[in-house]
Amino acid sequence: MELASVIDRLEAILGGLQQQEQQSPASLSGGTFSEPAGRLISHWQKLFVVPSEPEASPVQSRLLTELEQQLARLRQGHTRLSGAQQLNGNKLQQVAAQLQQSPFIPAETQARLAKLKHGNEGHEKKLWRLLDCYQTALHLCTEQHSQHQEHYHELCSRLQQLIAEFNFAGEVAIELDKIQRQLSRQTETAQLPGICLRLIELTIEGCRCERKNSTLFLTKLHSNLGEMQHHFAISLSEGQALFDARTHHGQHIAGELRAIGEHLVSQDSEHLKEEIELRMRGISHILVQHERLQEREQSLLKRMNEMDQQIQSLKSETVHFRQQLRAQNEKLFIDSLTQIHNRAGMDARLEIEYRRWLRYQAPLCIALIDIDYFKEINDKYGHLAGDKALRLIARTIQQSLRESDFVARFGGEEFIVLLNNIDPAHLKVPLEKLREQIKNIPFRFKEERVTITASIGATLFRQGDSITSALERTDQALYRAKHAGRDQIVMD
Repeated sequence: MELASVIDRLEAILGGLQQQEQQSPASLSGGTFSEPAGRLISHWQKLFVVPSEPEASPVQSRLLTELEQQLARLRQGHTRLSGAQQLNGNKLQQVAAQLQQSPFIPAETQARLAKLKHGNEGHEKKLWRLLDCYQTALHLCTEQHSQHQEHYHELCSRLQQLIAEFNFAGEVAIELDKIQRQLSRQTETAQLPGICLRLIELTIEGCRCERKNSTLFLTKLHSNLGEMQHHFAISLSEGQALFDARTHHGQHIAGELRAIGEHLVSQDSEHLKEEIELRMRGISHILVQHERLQEREQSLLKRMNEMDQQIQSLKSETVHFRQQLRAQNEKLFIDSLTQIHNRAGMDARLEIEYRRWLRYQAPLCIALIDIDYFKEINDKYGHLAGDKALRLIARTIQQSLRESDFVARFGGEEFIVLLNNIDPAHLKVPLEKLREQIKNIPFRFKEERVTITASIGATLFRQGDSITSALERTDQALYRAKHAGRDQIVMD
């Protein structure tokens, strides 16, 4: 606007000079000027006239020509400047519109952008307002990206833990191992949905294979049991038949022997010989039948021996299957990272200890241990260093406890400890020892000594307590320990 007013003013001066030249050309050419015109020409010569130019040139004509040239240049510059300002204004409006569509714009920034689109301020003020909006959006974008990265690392760690808890075999196990290695190499964020979907597919496939193997095992077991039942039925029938045959033959032999005895007493010698020969042939026939019964009995024993081998094989398979089921069941209660009990294992053990406490009323303490500023360890040294720290802490806690005590990973960087049959008056002694040992863990990362501290909240089970009420009281004690400066113990 100032440039336009300058051009208008110069055009007015030029018009006045041209009019003056037309009215009195003789006086101008003769070198006599009015006072204002003379001062203007003097200043003009100082600004634009080269000193080496000859003085004889017509000053007024040269002045008008140069003034016209300078005005033409000013008009061109003003036109270009107006076009550039219009173009910049359009660009600012486009940038504001694009920024307004960004998902990282807060509500207050949206309102500022709306004013920017409809405001009548200069480009410079609009540009500064736009930069303020961009700075706000960039800060929000960076903050959300940082949160996204944190959630991403947490998701990768959780997925690796889930994979470690699987106990599949065959191709499914090979694929799961590949995915676990891929997650450990910090996969691209865009690949995580595909990995999760593949894990679901592999889980379904693994369960299907386990179900198929279990079905085959049960089918085989059912078939073997049916075959065993059939063989035992045959063996029972054969045994009964043998028993009846032996009884019958025994009675027959006894009858023959009685008959021989009676005839020996009542008959003469010739007739006795014939009778004895007849009875002997009868006895020989009975002996032949008895041998056949022995062969049948031997065959029955052979079949029973085969059945016994089948039963032994079936028992071996059953024992192996039970061992696999026991291993899977135990693995469900172990935290894959720290190799101590997990939340599920803690629930099972806490239920047992609680029932024992209800029955015997022996003092039972429950303590929650939270590692101070653990997120800073992950952020500064990486998640691998954080995992290493958790393993060292878990091992330190486990070694510090009695054999009858219990420790589990409660979640994240929290651990839970059960101290049974402990003296309430000296309860703080083992907890203080535990806190000091955690603090003295010789943890180093990249040759840098890292000090780890822990806040501990603890309580004893009281009359009328449930598991939930005791846990809530322990959690409140831990909360007070953390907000009282950390690296300390609070008993409730």
